[in-house]
Amino acid sequence: SSGINAEYGGAKVVCKSHPTEAVGVICECNGKWKVVEYSEISLETAHLKNEEGKLLFSQGNICNHYFTTSFLADMVQDKEQQLIHHVAQKKIPTIDSHGNADTVTGIKMEKFVFDVFQFANRFTVLEVARSDEFSPLKNGPGAKSCTPEICREDLSNLHKKWVLKAGGTFEGEGLCEISPLVSADGEGLSELVAGRVVKLPAHFAERPVTTNNGYTNGYNGLHSKL
Repeated sequence: SSGINAEYGGAKVVCKSHPTEAVGVICECNGKWKVVEYSEISLETAHLKNEEGKLLFSQGNICNHYFTTSFLADMVQDKEQQLIHHVAQKKIPTIDSHGNADTVTGIKMEKFVFDVFQFANRFTVLEVARSDEFSPLKNGPGAKSCTPEICREDLSNLHKKWVLKAGGTFEGEGLCEISPLVSADGEGLSELVAGRVVKLPAHFAERPVTTNNGYTNGYNGLHSKL
């Protein structure tokens, strides 16, 4: 918009759960904003604390970024060659000299979109609630963290919170899922659940539709119907 400087950018962050959490850290370095990847920050620096006893570098990057289109156009046309490469070591499936399955460590050169932060004349960091906006999927089923099961449970807890805030209550146990076709951020749920009991597990797949003759369809419930 006309009220925003063309060289403008911003990012959402969450407070890191512990010093070595596998997320990059947004910080100001030599007057420029940047993301220091978790693989590039030393253990000593990661554990630094401020005067209040909290992590000094606590702003975890969750890859929710926003830029003006003119800023991004300038990055592509004039600044892309100035972006540094990050070195990442990746396990690569391969076959050894005997024809057996094996893995080798490969070197991958990467450029990240968040490295354009340094070119922004204005930059805003917005800390958001982890429970509302961040549940990363990084590992397979059965791992200790960042699994499909944990993500599913976190999303269900968020959607349950939306229903309760809208005036609904629950009966039974299980997951609750609200399709973005019904509500993208908890909005518009009061008319659907206020004063009503939702039986778990529940899936809000679509909004009721009122036809020309005045009839209203029910919910296309994957697990249950209201």
